Amino acid sequence: VVGTAKTVIVSLADGQSTEGTVVGRDEKTDLAVVKINVENLPVAEFGDSDSLQVGETAIAIGNPLGLEFQGTVTAGVISSLNRTIGVEGEGMKLIQTDAAINPGNSGGALGINSAKISKEGVEGLGFAIPINTARPILESLIKNGKVSRPYLGFYGLDKKMAARFGMKLDVSGVYVYK
Repeated sequence: VVGTAKTVIVSLADGQSTEGTVVGRDEKTDLAVVKINVENLPVAEFGDSDSLQVGETAIAIGNPLGLEFQGTVTAGVISSLNRTIGVEGEGMKLIQTDAAINPGNSGGALGINSAKISKEGVEGLGFAIPINTARPILESLIKNGKVSRPYLGFYGLDKKMAARFGMKLDVSGVYVYK
C-alpha cells in the first residue's frame, strides 16, 4: 500500500488531508503503520477474530478506486475461516467472504481486507487478514519498524517448489537455505 515511501498523504473521513510518516511496513502481509500528528481523532477498537463463525455478516469499508468512492460499505457473509491462499507452505490463514473487496476496501468490521480472486467467471471470493493475526504484526511494526520471522533454513521440495526455485527435480527432497 505504501510501497517504499517514507511519508504519505493520509485522507481523513472529514475530508482533511495530512502528511503521515511510515513507521514500518511488512511486505509479506502488505501491512504498514503510518503515524499522523492530528489530535482528537476517533479510535476504533479491535475485535476478536477468534470468535467469528461461518455464516456471520461480513462488512468491508473503504475507498475503492480512490477518494471518488470514499466511505463505500459492502456486505456479505463469512464463507470460511482459516482459508489459506498463495504459494504452498507460505500462506497465512485468512477469513473468506463474499463481500465485495476492491483496491481501497482496506478495513472495516471484517478485518484487514487483503485479497480477492479475480478470474473470469469467479465472483465473491474475497479474503481478509484476521485482526488477531494482524495485531502482533502491527505491534512489531510500531515497536521495531519491521517484523522478524524466525526460520530453520529448510524447505520441503517437490516438483512444483523446485520449479519455483528454477530447479529441475524429478524426486522430492529438501532445499537448504544458506
